[in-house]
Amino acid sequence: MRIVVNDIAASSGGAMSVLKDFYSYIREKDTKNEWIFLLGDHYLEETPLIKVVILPEIKRSWARRFFFDIIFGKKFINSFEPDVVLSLQNIITIGVACPQIVYIHQAIPFQNSKTFSFFRKNERVLAVYQHFIGALIKLSARRADKVVVQTNWMKEAVCDRAGVKEDKVIVIPPSIDLKLDKRNRVSPKRNSFFYPTSDVIYKNNECAYEATQILYSQGIRDFKLKMTLSERHEGINTEFIGIIPREQVFYEYYKSTLIFPSYIESYSLPLMEARMAGAIVLASDCPFSREVLNGYENAYLFDPFNPKELACLMEKVITSQIVKRNTNYRAPAASKNDRLKSLIDFTKKLI
Repeated sequence: MRIVVNDIAASSGGAMSVLKDFYSYIREKDTKNEWIFLLGDHYLEETPLIKVVILPEIKRSWARRFFFDIIFGKKFINSFEPDVVLSLQNIITIGVACPQIVYIHQAIPFQNSKTFSFFRKNERVLAVYQHFIGALIKLSARRADKVVVQTNWMKEAVCDRAGVKEDKVIVIPPSIDLKLDKRNRVSPKRNSFFYPTSDVIYKNNECAYEATQILYSQGIRDFKLKMTLSERHEGINTEFIGIIPREQVFYEYYKSTLIFPSYIESYSLPLMEARMAGAIVLASDCPFSREVLNGYENAYLFDPFNPKELACLMEKVITSQIVKRNTNYRAPAASKNDRLKSLIDFTKKLI
């Protein structure tokens, strides 16, 4: 059996983690099937059963990827005579002569929190994702033989907004390779807050900045917020620590309160990780956070577009009106290998 995996778009972050986890599992566990990975650069090593095809010219621009997926990619992929094609990049290749599965992890076209504008310079790229690329993702969901998503809210949104039948969509949560080091466990500080973030608009860093300003203006000044940004912004009592190792991230979960004002996520790893570490979590009241934090006693939700609500919750933590509760939460029963096996088995069923 020959399976083509299309992930030309992957380069960093969660997409790269999914790709490398998937590749590692196949390399270790599958001794029968032939796999062909279409990538944008030399991220993976070939084996007797795994072939890697590099297409850097396709990766260079959205226009090239668009024409590959819509027009000439079918001829290229069909030349491998695959039994099934698995796209890990939200979009299928139109015209491929075999069953296709699409893994959709881009939430922007399916969320209701924000409509991005082409008239605002800092929103144009996201507007393209929401409206143009979003239309192609929804078309892919309708045309694919099967669709894989990370959460139940995404399944409902894909079914509703793309007009896909429920039995066509399967939910496979992302893998969490969590190694909790008991030596790093410390008592949380009520005046210490942490937000692992980036400069993307929907991470909603402005909400965090405004919340710190509100606290400061109210005379509450004995606190610190750490954010994983490299450049200093307008936050008060805020430390910009840049990208940090995973071990340090979990150390921050143990000693701090996680704030998470992001309003667009398919599945939020920081929320699940903080939950597994037993941290107090102050999160945006959105479908993804309600699903990931469902039943968690240390979770408190706020309107991500109202920084006063976040400031109020932060004040309650600082003044011990909100305190960490003991929780018996256990990590999800399914391991990384279980979830990767589910995705691979799901792929093979189409043949």
